[in-house]
Amino acid sequence: MASEVPITAESVVEWSQAPVATEVDREVVLMNVGRGRCYGLGETGSSVWRRLGSPIRVDDLCRELLLEYRADPQVLERDVLALLEQLKEEGLVKVIAS
Repeated sequence: MASEVPITAESVVEWSQAPVATEVDREVVLMNVGRGRCYGLGETGSSVWRRLGSPIRVDDLCRELLLEYRADPQVLERDVLALLEQLKEEGLVKVIAS
């Protein structure tokens, strides 16, 4: 289901059309209806998810997050890329440009 192209800092990503999302106590909860799975994203993951409502380059996304969170830029980018790969594998986000 997921494409073979890995997500990089230059990738442009956005929500796929499939996910159903809601907020519970400031945390985004996603549901993949096709797979019958729910995902709670936590505070940081929810912040990432909200920014994917329109296409965004991963490096721009990371820059925005660095303004919000105190984090090592390399660690933040690594963690964001890992989250995006997981969301892509579950069909919740898509890469629209690499």
